[in-house]
Amino acid sequence: MHRAGEGESLFGGRIVLKATFDELCITESDFRTARPGADPHYHERHADSFYVLEGEMAILVHDEEVLVGAGGCVCAPPGVVHGFRTTTAARFLNFHTPDGGFADNLRARDRGEEGGFDSIDADPGSGLPPEDVVALQPGEGEALPGETLFPTIKVGRDELSIVEFRLETGFTGPEPHVHDDHIDSFYVLEGETEFVAGDDVLILGAGSFIAAPPGVRHTFRAGGRRSRVLNIHAPSRGFHDWLRARD
Repeated sequence: MHRAGEGESLFGGRIVLKATFDELCITESDFRTARPGADPHYHERHADSFYVLEGEMAILVHDEEVLVGAGGCVCAPPGVVHGFRTTTAARFLNFHTPDGGFADNLRARDRGEEGGFDSIDADPGSGLPPEDVVALQPGEGEALPGETLFPTIKVGRDELSIVEFRLETGFTGPEPHVHDDHIDSFYVLEGETEFVAGDDVLILGAGSFIAAPPGVRHTFRAGGRRSRVLNIHAPSRGFHDWLRARD
């Protein structure tokens, strides 16, 4: 569990590791100015996804650069060329699913070493065609009906699901449960949300992150007012399809 600003800080705090599992690496980056991020490349064995928290990013997808503001989301599947830069001061989440050596690569580079992971430099327009790419502007996604829980599916792939939940007061959450084959994690976007993790009950505010690895009992509930959270399942194990089929 990490409250706002917490995690494994790298590059003087510009990048913070939030989750470092084999199945899931999450970083939170804070770029204080417009600046380059990553040159065009692709991954052979993992998906690379972004969720913009503040500011604006320009994300290359295949051969086209897409401008994405706060609340926007982009997912580049394996084999699809992508890269990114910020056009303003920006804060964003980056998800590598599975990790593909990304966390250790960042740690090595932070120490001044060469590093290396599942990443191949490539020219824009090369690689696989972008049919399965997700490129959503703020507010976009597959919105599903609800009463006190309102899900919007941002990414639904085998490697991961990213779902934005709006929680209204009165949402009591699912019964405490465990998963035996995937990680269930949450990033609080707005307001406060109550989480149960093992024997702990935590009230977490915006910027906080919590993960339940396989075998850890967990659930979540609305806090005292409306909140929004990102829910990340890695791998998805059909979670996004389950959401579509419920009720």
